[in-house]
Amino acid sequence: MKKVLLVLFCLLISNSCFASTDHGSISNKRIFIQQALDGGALGYICPKWSLGDDDCYAGQFVYFNFNYDFVDKQRFKIPRNYTLYADGVYKYVNIEGHSKTVRKVNIYLKD
Repeated sequence: MKKVLLVLFCLLISNSCFASTDHGSISNKRIFIQQALDGGALGYICPKWSLGDDDCYAGQFVYFNFNYDFVDKQRFKIPRNYTLYADGVYKYVNIEGHSKTVRKVNIYLKD
């Protein structure tokens, strides 16, 4: 019983700290670009509690499928009338030759 309560408590805490989704829409607006690519960027959706760039590494690692002329190690805030939206997966090969899959995120104008 204690294990079940511990798991439920951990799930509750993780949902309150990280980017939450509602049918694919992501509530957090702050992102940290790890590596800029030609058509987008690999980076992190910063947790709500993050204060600096180092805190963003605790967030969700995703592929941003839009281009705002990103540069490596850039902190970026999504404009007020836009939202991030999860839209599939992105596959890439890292420098060690391992195939990785991450969530693909687009940006949309709010209705």
